[in-house]
Amino acid sequence: MKFIVVLSALVSFVAAQGVLIKAPPPLSTFAPGDSFVVDVDRPDTLTGSQEVSVAIGLLSCVGEAPAGTCDGIDTSLEIGTVLYAGPYTPQIRPGGDDLFQNFTVTVPEGFTTGPAALSVAHFFLDGARAWPVVEVKNETVFIN
Repeated sequence: MKFIVVLSALVSFVAAQGVLIKAPPPLSTFAPGDSFVVDVDRPDTLTGSQEVSVAIGLLSCVGEAPAGTCDGIDTSLEIGTVLYAGPYTPQIRPGGDDLFQNFTVTVPEGFTTGPAALSVAHFFLDGARAWPVVEVKNETVFIN
């Protein structure tokens, strides 16, 4: 029982360090060649963590999920075409209390039309002992 309580506390601790995709909104539509901003946001916390990097990817769901959806796609295994991979150095949002960094990415020419999973893989070191953590967040967008 004690193990479950400790594990539960660790999971909630790590979740507090996690990121959110604030933009674009889910179900946004883009065309091949379009550039758009991915706003990667995370709450400001009192606990120690060190940001390392993010990777932003676009994975076509056509033929991999029910028509018109990305249902059942596991982006923790693959994020598709990498649109950005590099440092994540969020700053406090002006007039806010959250941390953010914007990345301008471009839908590759010739990208398959239809639903796609826009994913952000986030790597950080957590706590005084630098526990390595990778999380993947995603949302569905449409390419037409």
